[in-house]
Formats: sequence, structure tokens, C-alpha cells
Amino acid sequence: MKQPDNPFWPKKSILNPAEPKEPYVPVRCVRGTLTREEQRSLDRIAVKKFQIPLMTLMEHAGLAVADIASYVAGATTTPIHIFAGRGNNGGDAYVCARLLHARGFSTTVWDCFPGVEHSGAVRTMRDVAQNLGIRILPAEEFNPQGFGSGVSRMIDDKMSGIPCVAIDGILGTGYEISRPLPPNLSRITAKIEESHRRGARVVSIDIPTGVDSDTAEVDPHAVMADCTVTFILPKQGMTRGKGREHSGQIRIFSLGLPINFADLALGPPR
Repeated sequence: MKQPDNPFWPKKSILNPAEPKEPYVPVRCVRGTLTREEQRSLDRIAVKKFQIPLMTLMEHAGLAVADIASYVAGATTTPIHIFAGRGNNGGDAYVCARLLHARGFSTTVWDCFPGVEHSGAVRTMRDVAQNLGIRILPAEEFNPQGFGSGVSRMIDDKMSGIPCVAIDGILGTGYEISRPLPPNLSRITAKIEESHRRGARVVSIDIPTGVDSDTAEVDPHAVMADCTVTFILPKQGMTRGKGREHSGQIRIFSLGLPINFADLALGPPR
């Protein structure tokens, strides 16, 4: 019997070395956060290079927010108020409104830019929501004083309810500390905060309005979220300082993309 055929002959030895292994390539590199410009680049690359329709990304984002809002609400008896901007953050908000409406929630969209002409995917998502009968009203008309402070309903005989869930889809990463929130948006975020004090739960889309996604600095009228639903990776400004305080619990969703998409699109972190 030849030595290599001998079952007792070691399979790895000096005379019979093992085959060299291929170098290990990690599933995702050590990139942990995204800056504002990196997030914008990811959006462009996903659409142009990988041919992923923007509306597909919005559908995934809106679904993620709807799932979190459903969990926070606890029951379909809890009203949900969605504050929508005019950018992609607003498009996510309109998708979320449609999905929550389909699940039986009492859903109202508060348009933070009434009278402004929407375009592209955002306009499509807004039109769909409106055609399905979802109420879309000017955000200036939102009245948080209509909510009683504390508990307003019971989900069942053991679990208390909350006045409402407020979803912040106003600006997202579009806010920069060098450009303070304009007075009309400051009044809206103040109303969101008042409803928060009256017992509402606040969910922000991607990053709370008024938090700079690069520097973690916050506007005096920034939204204080209980939970932030962010996409692909956390934004740099929501992981430290006051930006972290305003973000509450952070939930990350991949938008149906590979876990290493940021590295595929932008290259490994430097």
C-alpha cells in the first residue's frame, strides 16, 4: 500500500502539505457610518450604476418605517401623523402613509411644503397616497393641543395606549448646521415636540430633522425622536454628541441591498 493511500498516514505533513487557502475577504469592511455626501453618492450609484429604481428604494424605506411605526403604535386604534417634506425623505413618508393606511391605521399626512410643486418619484408617491383617499393637509394646521396629556386609550385590558405616533419625514440628511431651520419648519418641529410632551411617540426617517448628519450639531428646534429608522448605515452625526441624544433608538435597514453595499459602491473605507 502506498503511503498516501494508507488511512493512518497523516493528510497534512511536511511531505504532504495542505493546499494553500484563498485569502479571507470579509463580507463588509469596517465602514461604520456615512457622511451626507457619501449617502448622496450611494443613492446616485444605486440608481445609475446598479440600475435600482429610486421608487424601489423608497418602497423599501417606507416599509421599514411602517413596520417600526406599527410596533410603536401597538394597535390600529392609535392615530398616526406623518410630516412629509418635498425631497426623498418626504417620498419615504408618503410610502409609509400608504402602507399604514392599508393596515387599517388612521393616517394623516401633514405637508410641510404646501403649494410647492413636487417632482419625480416624490410626486408619484404623493399622488398615489392622495388617490387612495389618505388625508394630506398643510402642516401649519396640525394642532397638538387636541391630544390629551398622558394616556388617551387602552389597547386592551392590560396595555395602555398612547395619543398618537408622529413620523418625521421632513428633511433627513438635507439639514446643515450652517443653514438654520426656516421659521415655517421651526414652527412645525415645535408642534411635533409639543405632541411629544403630551405623550406621543416620535419616529424619524433616516435622521431627525435639525440634526447635522456630518457634525452631530443640532438646531435649537431639532426634532427629538424616540426612534430613528436609518438606511444602509447610520449617519455620522447620529452616533455621537447631541445628534445621538436626538436620535433615540436607532434601527438600521438595508433597503433590500447587500450588507456590504456601501463598500461595493464607495470602495473600502480609508
